[in-house]
Amino acid sequence: MPVPLQRDPHRTREAITQWLADRFPAEGTPTIGALSTPDETGFSGETLLCDVKWNHQGRSLVRPLAVKVAPARHHLLPDSSWHRQVRLQELLATTDVPVARIHGSESSGELLGAPFVVMERIDGRVPGDIPSYHRSGWLTELRAADRAQVWNGGLQLMARLHRLGPDTLDLSFLDDPAHGRAYGPVGMRRQFGACMAHLEFYGVQDDPVVLRAADWLRDHRPEEPGPPRLLWGDARIGNIIYSGHTPVALLDWEMATLGAPESDLAWYLFTDRYLSEGLGLPRLPGLPGRRETVATYASLLGRPLRDFASYEVFAAFRFSLITSRVTRLMTGTGIQWPSGRTPYLRSAALLARVLDEAGEASCPG
Repeated sequence: MPVPLQRDPHRTREAITQWLADRFPAEGTPTIGALSTPDETGFSGETLLCDVKWNHQGRSLVRPLAVKVAPARHHLLPDSSWHRQVRLQELLATTDVPVARIHGSESSGELLGAPFVVMERIDGRVPGDIPSYHRSGWLTELRAADRAQVWNGGLQLMARLHRLGPDTLDLSFLDDPAHGRAYGPVGMRRQFGACMAHLEFYGVQDDPVVLRAADWLRDHRPEEPGPPRLLWGDARIGNIIYSGHTPVALLDWEMATLGAPESDLAWYLFTDRYLSEGLGLPRLPGLPGRRETVATYASLLGRPLRDFASYEVFAAFRFSLITSRVTRLMTGTGIQWPSGRTPYLRSAALLARVLDEAGEASCPG
């Protein structure tokens, strides 16, 4: 959900200027231009865009920067993952997975009211969530073949992430007790346990569709053989920067965890389904469908997908929890929903549909 710039621009520029001057004294005196926010900024955090000019020994240098501020008011998830996502992004910058390079981070909230990270700003464009990229925006203006390139390019980068060997990076910080070891072994079992422990936080502890899905998932959690892989968590084309039709960077590591690649692919598919079918919109021609996407990803992984229906139900279940939280937070700001069709009601209806499909697929004959 886009969040407009709500802080005082002058004071914010002063704070960032002070931080840059203290952090990079050898660069000279920085001057920060106008602040803006991207159209795709998340509801729970802020991203501030600016051009910074340094004058040093008669030399002028301009750098486009992005300043991402940790959530201070709206927390979509029950556990803070700010420092973990910053650390992960720094680690990924040493791999062939394209992410924005971090110039530095601030762990205190003294300057901007919350911790923040300063990173390079990558030029490009991102498919929008509001309004859905199925309704308007640059994807609607592309040829069908170009849309397929956008979709499959995202799959290729996600597979690059999943192909990182378990020993490639030290990801033990994603497996610490505070992050959920008490909920069981890594993978869907832990993620499901964490969701169930926080139903009240999401406001769905008495919701019949959510509880029905929870019962189904208890009976259909996969074994997940093999070593766990790094998962993006919020895997979707709306978290990818594209240059033309080519993906150039993955964004947003707030939900990163360890588990099976099927989990990311199911989220990739379900979030797209919500932004089309869930909102009553026709899906854009050219975007590969479920069957083709599953086949493509199996080829990229080099193995068949396992128990994929379970991951699809879990994606729909988890998405409903998050949209319930978003709905409650946004309603608290006074937002009125047309015809009462809140994001949660739409996602819950789609969750029920996914459950019905999973039940039909499991029936003999």
